[in-house]
Amino acid sequence: MKAHLLGHNPRREGIAKAAWQLEDAINDRLVKTYPSNLQARDLHFQVSQAEQEYRTALLLMILLTMFETPSWCNTKDNFFTYVDPSVRCTINKVDDQYILLSDLPYIPPGWAIAIELMLLIVIGRKLLLERKLQIHFFKPLCVEYNSLEVSRFGMIMVGLELLDCIMFVIFRPNFRIVFLARTGYLSLLPAVRNLCNCITKVIERITFIAAILVGTIVFFTWVTVTIFEPLEDQVFGDNVNKGLDSFRSTFYTLFVSGSTEDFVDCFLPSYTKYRVSGALWLLFLLIVQVLLLNLVLDTLVSAYKRYCEDTNGDSTLEKVEGIVQAFKTLTKAAGTDDEVCMETFHEFTRELGQSPCMRPIDDKTAQIIFQTVDQDKGGTVNEGEFCDICGVIEYDFWTTPTNSPVETVFPWLWNSAIFQKFRDWVKNEQFAKFMNYVLIVNLVLVIVESAYDMYKKPETPLMENLELCFSCVYVMEVGLQLCVYDFRYYWSDRSNQFDFATTWLLLASSVLDDLASTNGMGNIKRYMNILRLFRLLRVLKQLKKLKEVQFMVKTISSLVTRSKDILTLLGVVTFFFSSLSVQLWGGLLYETNPLLDETEYKEKRMYVLNFNDFLMSFGVWVVMLLCEYVPIFPEAIANASSIPGSWLVFVGFYLMGVSIVFELVKAFTIEVFLDLKKKNQGKGDEETEFSKSIQLIRDQVEEDGLTLHCRIVGDLTSHEKITTAYKEKKEAEGKMEAEEEKPKEEEEQEEESDDEGSDFD
Repeated sequence: MKAHLLGHNPRREGIAKAAWQLEDAINDRLVKTYPSNLQARDLHFQVSQAEQEYRTALLLMILLTMFETPSWCNTKDNFFTYVDPSVRCTINKVDDQYILLSDLPYIPPGWAIAIELMLLIVIGRKLLLERKLQIHFFKPLCVEYNSLEVSRFGMIMVGLELLDCIMFVIFRPNFRIVFLARTGYLSLLPAVRNLCNCITKVIERITFIAAILVGTIVFFTWVTVTIFEPLEDQVFGDNVNKGLDSFRSTFYTLFVSGSTEDFVDCFLPSYTKYRVSGALWLLFLLIVQVLLLNLVLDTLVSAYKRYCEDTNGDSTLEKVEGIVQAFKTLTKAAGTDDEVCMETFHEFTRELGQSPCMRPIDDKTAQIIFQTVDQDKGGTVNEGEFCDICGVIEYDFWTTPTNSPVETVFPWLWNSAIFQKFRDWVKNEQFAKFMNYVLIVNLVLVIVESAYDMYKKPETPLMENLELCFSCVYVMEVGLQLCVYDFRYYWSDRSNQFDFATTWLLLASSVLDDLASTNGMGNIKRYMNILRLFRLLRVLKQLKKLKEVQFMVKTISSLVTRSKDILTLLGVVTFFFSSLSVQLWGGLLYETNPLLDETEYKEKRMYVLNFNDFLMSFGVWVVMLLCEYVPIFPEAIANASSIPGSWLVFVGFYLMGVSIVFELVKAFTIEVFLDLKKKNQGKGDEETEFSKSIQLIRDQVEEDGLTLHCRIVGDLTSHEKITTAYKEKKEAEGKMEAEEEKPKEEEEQEEESDDEGSDFD
């Protein structure tokens, strides 16, 4: 006999199950069957808490990667003692000034290992809890709630990193494989796993076209070698067949010219000597770079969009199904057929807020949510209205007093005629217009001050006094508003938070400027130009009133929110190559390295772009990402590194990071922008049901002298898809019911006609 989920209380058990179902539906997980065991729910909470700790541990692991001592440096001495990076990371007979590091303080190796072991405990605990929940409670139900393969892979990575730590403590090698384990943890993130699966499916669709592209480059390589390999002429001191003298070098040259903008440097010597070769290079560029390469990228983007549309559609349908299941479970627990009352909804939101991965929902917020989704104001929530909870739950609601304490402390002043006119002046646009004029004058002053600083002219005493005057005016603005509004009401607006912070920064900068001028504090005076820039913040704030600026800000925030998953994958790829390159090439690229002679890397003095630590390496891969492929770096590594063929890592990054992931990022951002632009143009002035419900609640709380505030804390696009999918589902069900009833009506009509015929006879 199975134990009840939360004891022998069917109502509470059903509400808990409904909360679990809705939580999983919101998190894109559809589960048909749940275990009836008290420990399962408790263990789920432990797993959710461990998941949050796991993500924090990953963030700390990334920070540890940035600040830990690179393995090529001296890790044998001062194992637990801090040593300046310029002293710890040295090369024999090389001056410290030629070894360019990121100037970050490195954590001593011993303490870095200790931190790493603590993070491993957090990661391993999360994986073990997931495995326990799956094996003990869901596997007997033949349900895969957590993948055992994922847990097994994660534990292998934990063991690999633990082994690497032990080997490092004992032998202190100059090469560590810890980057594999850390990248493995990041790859376990759901967003990364889903996108990797997506890219795997997408790559299968472009394999044929990519094979044609490679085959075309191989064909032109054979033709080029046949023509230019025997030539011995020289141009500008270089061989006319530079980079075209063997099959291997020619293939690399054509790969670079066909995939980047460096084709001029590749073909310049041969084209200078034999202008007729321009026809060959033009044909090659037209076929490879203009046609085939763009065709591969367009096919990749098209396949990605098609895959995302299919998977998003399936995911949305699963969300709708999970929400409907949660509603049915909730109504069954409440003993009703198709509606949920306020009391049951309160119990449901309390249970939902207990999960660590959900925001806590107090009774007041639950009441606001209930009133918002209860569009017909019938005092109950039906199935369609319950689906709106996924959208409303993305909002954060709170109430604050509206009026300042002056109303209660000094009622005679608050109710006086003069103060009422003052309140009306502050609340109306007249006060805002006055402050705008002040900001314009302040902007003119900032421009004049900047001109004086640029031409090294001393400022007049009047200008220095005006700075302090404007700061006092801004402080007075805050004080006047707080005489009318309660501070909690004032602070609920992020614009006011911005004003409050910049106001006191401006006052502090003005006071410091005055002190520096009168007391000869040159060290403060040095930073006055930076502090004066705070004045511009108040001026820039007024731009938010422009519709174009509002659309731009909304677009950027939406892009960041909706492209979070694919940007995470791009970050994981860059993290892997940055960590790998530090292990492979740390301490190789410096100015006096004789192996870099006659390389373009040395000619352009690009020494700051090296692989001496994580951040320096990260900078190189960002350049590679934005410039698609930079042959300078693989050439330098091919000369400086003792590892044969290690320069091929750059080719792998180009294929994996640039040609696939980064192209998908650009395509995704363009698609999101066009979608937002379309919605913005088609946006009407009609009031939505949600805004009507919010306005009604605002009117109710205003009767008690309070103000309702709401702020979006999540992504509302999924709610729009859920609403559309639910309507389509109901329409499809209605059509099916109509088709099923149609034969019955025809049979009834036939029976009636038969009866009429019998009566006639």
